[in-house]
Amino acid sequence: MIPISVTDARYPRGLLDLRDPPDPLWVDGDVATLTRRAISIVGTRRMTPYGARVARELASAIAGAGIVVVSGLAQGVDGTAHEAALDARGLTIAVLAAGVASYLAEARGRRHRLAHAIRLSGALVSEFPPSAPARRWTFAQRDATIAALGEVTVVVEAPIGSGALITADEARKLRRPLYAVPGPIGSSASAGANELIALVAARALTGAPMLLAALGVSTATRAGADPDDDARVLDALAGSPSDPDALARQLGLSATALAAIVARLLIEGRIGSAADGRLARR
Repeated sequence: MIPISVTDARYPRGLLDLRDPPDPLWVDGDVATLTRRAISIVGTRRMTPYGARVARELASAIAGAGIVVVSGLAQGVDGTAHEAALDARGLTIAVLAAGVASYLAEARGRRHRLAHAIRLSGALVSEFPPSAPARRWTFAQRDATIAALGEVTVVVEAPIGSGALITADEARKLRRPLYAVPGPIGSSASAGANELIALVAARALTGAPMLLAALGVSTATRAGADPDDDARVLDALAGSPSDPDALARQLGLSATALAAIVARLLIEGRIGSAADGRLARR
């Protein structure tokens, strides 16, 4: 985990558009991820099956096109977007409302596994010191950072009063393109997103091809997960734990390819990460 100041060449340029850019920005993971093109995907914690499907389709297409998916690592739409990006062997950035160390100490179950997977195929970032706990006000501040990191923000599902609408408002203040996914009339989960569209505050997003076309990138996606690669990693870890570098050499995989496989297996709970960084089969 390292702090990056606003004078550092690795500092995300998008954050400089904020009135008060976080200084420093704490990063746990691949710092280079912060310099790549990125799109922010946000939404409600209480997503519907429709919201889950849309979030997964959008994040998968974006990651498959080589664009970083940014979200807030909350339950619901955020977590689904992160997982879909990793499943597509892409990169993702999670912006935390607590310090990184504090979040990792408090997170449990699937969220804990997802956080560790993101560290391997992207980065965990926070504008708060490592041990700082989450507070009510830190979530709104985190939402502004999410909007600033993405060149485009997409609201998948958001009820009235949702924190995702704070991110949307920040994107508008930054004059960044804002899209919202239309939902069924009468659905409380989509009420906020539908209102953004009705007030012409956001463009209605009809699908991933529309978004990728607006960004000027190909709709072609990379190949998905290879079950044979998963099996090779699991077999290699059957005897004893291994550190990622040694495992990559043993299997003849690049560090990037292995990171994508490990991230997926961590999320599925098929392997675990020890305190010393070694990977072990469960």
